[in-house]
Amino acid sequence: MDVRDLYEASYLRTNYRALSGQHYIDFRINNVERYRPWRLTNHLVNKWAFISSENPNSILLTEQENAVRSAMLLRYLRKRNLRYFLGLGIPDSDDWPTELGFFVININLLEAKRIGYKFQQNAIVFSRVLKTIDLIWLD
Repeated sequence: MDVRDLYEASYLRTNYRALSGQHYIDFRINNVERYRPWRLTNHLVNKWAFISSENPNSILLTEQENAVRSAMLLRYLRKRNLRYFLGLGIPDSDDWPTELGFFVININLLEAKRIGYKFQQNAIVFSRVLKTIDLIWLD
C-alpha cells in the first residue's frame, strides 16, 4: 500500500461537518448515496467543496500555524466573494486532529481545485446535487 492509499483510507474515515450557528449537517465520502440540495440557512446548496488549508501536504503543523493558514483561506474566500459555511473534518481515529475547513457552496470543481492546490492540499471533497460525494486528488 502506498502513501496515497493510506491518505485515501484516512479521508474516507472522516466525517465532514458543515456548521451554521447551532445547526450542522454531516457528510461522508461515498460512492453510493446521491445527495439532494440542502440548506443550513436561506442559501440553497446545489454543489459544494470542503476545503481546508491546515496541515498542508498532510504534514502536521502546530495549532497556531494552522490557525494562521485558516485565516488566510478565510480572507481568500471573502476577497473572491465566495459563499461558505465553516466546516470540520473530523477523523474517526485519534491519530489525526480535527481540521477546520470551509464548505464553499455553489462553486465549480475547477475553482475548488485551484483553491485546494493554492493551499497545498492533497485533495478536496466535492459534490453536486444527485451525485455522490467524491474525493478529488490535486496532483
